[in-house]
Amino acid sequence: MQKTVKLEEIPDDLKLEMLKHNHYDQSNIVEHYNEAAEKYEQVYLTAGYHDPEKCAEVARDLFREEISTALVLDMGCGTGLCGKYLTDFGFTHIDGIDASSGMLEQAKSKNVYNELIEMFLGKPETYPAKFHNKYDVITATGILAEGHLDCTVFEEMLMSLKKGGYAIFTTRTMYLTQYKYGEKIQALVDEGRWELVREVVFDRYDQLDGEFGRFKKVEVRAFAYKKL
Repeated sequence: MQKTVKLEEIPDDLKLEMLKHNHYDQSNIVEHYNEAAEKYEQVYLTAGYHDPEKCAEVARDLFREEISTALVLDMGCGTGLCGKYLTDFGFTHIDGIDASSGMLEQAKSKNVYNELIEMFLGKPETYPAKFHNKYDVITATGILAEGHLDCTVFEEMLMSLKKGGYAIFTTRTMYLTQYKYGEKIQALVDEGRWELVREVVFDRYDQLDGEFGRFKKVEVRAFAYKKL
């Protein structure tokens, strides 16, 4: 049974860390994550951040027979939560990309990534050729969000994948409309570039007994799209 955390039981120092996540946007996103990196996991796992595990579970289910040989690129890898779950499930070849050096330091300490790259995503016109047509799986658990990346990152996912590879990502259900992620995702289906193979609905920030800043229960979807 999932544990519920009472707001009054959260230490004041952790509450201050949680409040740091209320106000940031693309203009200061690197500075924000560098400053928040050390306490990031404590904040998000306390609130109920299930996206990394959900993405890893979908990847596991799609690659039961080839887990040990599949090449994975974790986009916006952050502190390495998804990489850790992927490793727990048997994946052994994982690279990570993130724009924050502070988050990458946390990810490096987990010793689950073959390579960690400090780089901004969302610029397909300059996306490095060394990533093209290389990976069997893309995971992305925190980049399709407010103040983060727009629909151009889907192009980078497709550029990175081998034919038949899977892009596995999460976003709030509301963002499919609000940021037109859903419109772009469907356009890529209509163009015959990928097809939906899995969709999972779950709640994020569901472990608190009330709302605190931006942390309030919200519906999220995990998708897996196969590159055609």
